[in-house]
Amino acid sequence: MIKSVFLLLSLFVLKNTSLSQVEEWRFEISLNDRLHLPFFIEKINDTEIYIVNGKEEIPMSVSNDKDSVIYQFKEMDSYLKFAFKDSNNILGYWRDNRKGMSFPLSGAQSQGTRFEGTANGLNNKVFSSYEVTFGNQKDSWPAVGLFEQHNNKLSGTFLTETGDYRFLDGNVFGDRLYLSCFDGAHAFVFTAKIFGDTLLGKFYSGASYRTSWKAVKDADAAISNPDSLTYLVDSKYDLSVFKYNALRFGQKKINFSKHPVTIIQIMGSWCPNCLDETNYFKTLHEKYNADGLQIVALGFESQKTKRERKKHLRLFSKKAKLPYQVFLAGRASKKEASQRFSMLNKIISFPTTLFVNSKGEIIHIHTGFNGPATGSIYNMYKKETERIIALELLK
Repeated sequence: MIKSVFLLLSLFVLKNTSLSQVEEWRFEISLNDRLHLPFFIEKINDTEIYIVNGKEEIPMSVSNDKDSVIYQFKEMDSYLKFAFKDSNNILGYWRDNRKGMSFPLSGAQSQGTRFEGTANGLNNKVFSSYEVTFGNQKDSWPAVGLFEQHNNKLSGTFLTETGDYRFLDGNVFGDRLYLSCFDGAHAFVFTAKIFGDTLLGKFYSGASYRTSWKAVKDADAAISNPDSLTYLVDSKYDLSVFKYNALRFGQKKINFSKHPVTIIQIMGSWCPNCLDETNYFKTLHEKYNADGLQIVALGFESQKTKRERKKHLRLFSKKAKLPYQVFLAGRASKKEASQRFSMLNKIISFPTTLFVNSKGEIIHIHTGFNGPATGSIYNMYKKETERIIALELLK
């Protein structure tokens, strides 16, 4: 059985700690009395600290507060604070400022597995691709499960119509699988029982959310085309009249006429999928900006007041080192975003991306963002995006 299912963290630094080799720490965050999420932290040296989710490494900044150590997420409004109970044990908490919640955590230096458990006999096989349904009949959504298994180690993600479920990492013990992800905003745990070609499980997010999921082996599993989920319903629109709250330069409107193609990124600084997209868009800006590509981010933020939202988005822009213009567009609400873009059927996901030509016409819409965790699907998305940009630049 699993000794711990929630958060495993890694830590290293105190004044008397000075080791040259890589240190690996396993932490658990207690989401509630029964649910624990495990993850790893690696210390490379006194300034290089990473939270590790499978192939993903999230860099953290390090500071001290009296007898405690603070690991701050560089873009997410979230941090870990803890102290050593003894030379090999840590106690503290994870603070999620966006939700105004704190969760206990503990950690210890370890070279073990992410989840702890035992198997009676051989570990069952988890296949590489599944057709997945989350939720129940009244509230369900489709997904594709993509996995890699090496002995009892398991990694992968779920591909959905609004974005992927990040880099998942875990283990298989007999006929049970366990996966988790922690990135400062998402706190995911997935469990399932393996019945041959079928998986039956539970999905936990944060302290209270829980739903069921079912997966059936399918090498050709697919979701709806993200380029068709959001579409124009009103051809009589004028994007040039839209005004936004500028964070810098005093600019109020977006100028399309001077740019062969403009990417409008409808996003939120609180959204890890949006951060993945932002990191990709930074590479597009570097590659195509001199040729006329314009990228504009429209942030829908979760703080209570307009002033707080603007302040937070400005800080995110600075931390993420965004080379393109960022505007505050509204509150973190898909309903509000849909009202703002009333020429579209609806905004169903943060992020949603609009491609606009020099006439101010929307030529392409992409819903969600399935990022690096999705492997070849992410690579195909990048190729298609650059194809659209190149066609407009050549006109």
